[in-house]
Amino acid sequence: MRILTVNRNYFITGGPEKYMFSLMENMRQHQFIPFCVDFDQNKKTPYRRYFVPPPAVSGSIYYTEFKMSPVQKAVYAFNSIYHMGARRNLERLIKDERPDLALFLNAVYFSDSIIDACCTHNVPIIWRMSDFHKICANYLLYRDGHVCEDCLEHGLAMAIRNKCGGYQRSIGAALIKTAGMWLSRFRRLYDKIAFFITPSAFTREKMIQGGFSPEKIVHIPSWVNIVESKTGPGNGDPEILYVGRLSYEKGVETLLEAFKLLKSTDVHLSLVGDDTALYAQKLKASVSNEIGKRIRFLGFQGQEQISALFKRSACFVVPSLWYENQPNVLLEGMAHARPAIVSDQGSLQEMIMHGKMGYLFKAGDAQDLADKIDDLLENQGKAYEIGLQARAFVEKKHSLQSHLTSLEELFEKAL
Repeated sequence: MRILTVNRNYFITGGPEKYMFSLMENMRQHQFIPFCVDFDQNKKTPYRRYFVPPPAVSGSIYYTEFKMSPVQKAVYAFNSIYHMGARRNLERLIKDERPDLALFLNAVYFSDSIIDACCTHNVPIIWRMSDFHKICANYLLYRDGHVCEDCLEHGLAMAIRNKCGGYQRSIGAALIKTAGMWLSRFRRLYDKIAFFITPSAFTREKMIQGGFSPEKIVHIPSWVNIVESKTGPGNGDPEILYVGRLSYEKGVETLLEAFKLLKSTDVHLSLVGDDTALYAQKLKASVSNEIGKRIRFLGFQGQEQISALFKRSACFVVPSLWYENQPNVLLEGMAHARPAIVSDQGSLQEMIMHGKMGYLFKAGDAQDLADKIDDLLENQGKAYEIGLQARAFVEKKHSLQSHLTSLEELFEKAL
């Protein structure tokens, strides 16, 4: 089968890219045909000639890095509603390569144009959701330090009032974003999607609440590679691990505050994630000299380095303030037989049975988080047993073979 794979980046920056390259590695019976933005950081591919030029210089990936003239900003705004260039390039790719179906991942950048391109050439579409962008103008169901479901409950006009426009907060960005969402709904464009895949049951329910047909939304849990080692953490001072974006919705400030409250003074904290952005720099600057020697900001790390960090950690923390959508890092930590401490938000609640595979704490409550960490550090035997149960859970519920079988079945239904 020839599968058109649409994703913003063709290099790893987060979950969608990890998933895309993992599919290519584990479904070699299919030919994957990527369609992405032409960033300098992309991996080499013969399909690059079809990729869409970036809105700014090709080395700039995120909106905050873009340096655009007023004309470029106007073009970017129009493309956010409907990207004619993306449609032309994708239609050329479809005509030349004749894919059997399309798998959309992080494909919001290309707007509705990619749906029209596929439908024009009778290519069925499956869209795997990594956030809430179909029902929330800022993708996260989160704003101003709290969970927000205004658009779900009262309509998209609330996004304009709240200045929600993707990851940008302004009236202008909100008008552009909601215009695109309204256009999609007016044209009933999502009726043309064969299936939506949600990694979590929670996300599926939120999409149904947002007006999507239950028959079109399929919950397929993510898979995780199970590592061979079942050993406990390494010798030396205990270590707490965080892996993920250093961004406001991830709750890293709560984790840093909880670290100050721990009873133990020999425990260390390691944070893995891109630490070059402005928010990350502010986080680093907020760490006092008193505890700074026990906190390490490690920046971006490859998968092998992350695996080594899991193996030597006593526990790991997912302190998110937003709902999350079955984060890969949680599955990876559990696969390493490490106890997880996660906030009681969204999909995280369905992945952790409190006291069995990890601990839940009240989102944003640093003292509650500190108490849970202290309990694991003081009861190493219990922590070890919790880690083993976590590993057994992901072996049963999140196996590679189970995921690929479900995906193959959905491919056949879409065709």
